Amino acid sequence: MTIEEILHPADVISSLRAGDKPAAIDEVLTQVRGDARVANWERLRAVIIGRDAPAIEQNGRGICIAHGRTDAVTGLVVAAGRSEAGIVFPEIKPRVHLVFVVGIPATMDSEYLRLVGAIARVCRNPNQLEQLLAANDGGSFVECLAAATERL
Repeated sequence: MTIEEILHPADVISSLRAGDKPAAIDEVLTQVRGDARVANWERLRAVIIGRDAPAIEQNGRGICIAHGRTDAVTGLVVAAGRSEAGIVFPEIKPRVHLVFVVGIPATMDSEYLRLVGAIARVCRNPNQLEQLLAANDGGSFVECLAAATERL
């Protein structure tokens, strides 16, 4: 399984409009509404919002990987959003510039761990993080992320 198989360019928002944590997660999550891998979007949303994923600091920037394990998805599903100005998340000082949302079927534990680990590793690398932040569109964003990761 590769990043390109899980994260589609159309599911990347190059310029998030949200100004706070709940709105940012919801805005990114909306990208997968109607995705064939999402059997029940409302249930997926409830699981992800209910987990209140913390933001973490990587290289002076904030990132958030909001995720949830649920039978509301039939396959791994990912969406991402980027905010140039950054979004205030109360748990960390730097603003959050990247928001990832991941829906995980209950049967895909190991794939999920590899995916989240790969995203975290890319964001820990200052050059790779800056490439993600500079990507012009969803296709470029997916290419940058895919180039920095191995098969999951």
